[in-house]
Amino acid sequence: MSVNIYDTANQLEQDLRKTEEFQKLDAAFKAVKEDEEANRVFNEFREVQQTIQQKQMSGEEISEEEAQQAQEISGKIGENDTITNLLEAEKHVGQMIDDINQTVLKPVRELYQ
Repeated sequence: MSVNIYDTANQLEQDLRKTEEFQKLDAAFKAVKEDEEANRVFNEFREVQQTIQQKQMSGEEISEEEAQQAQEISGKIGENDTITNLLEAEKHVGQMIDDINQTVLKPVRELYQ
């Protein structure tokens, strides 16, 4: 019996879009995009986050200025309900994807036990 695993993956992608978690993420992201201040702060947050992650991955130290900038943007994020809702929705979708990943990789993990 031949199985086309890619068909299964494509179906999973379509099903993911239909989940309540993804629908909430989609709505939360649209809300951020529609709110000029939230969108500006969120984009600033993403830039700072990317810079720090790139430095960490390359073994570079994070400067005091970058750490302070991250602190400041985190404070702004915490004060903005629109962005907080988006991050919460991202967390739920991320957890669902982690759960799916655990299920998909179960046969590989079992091989090494």
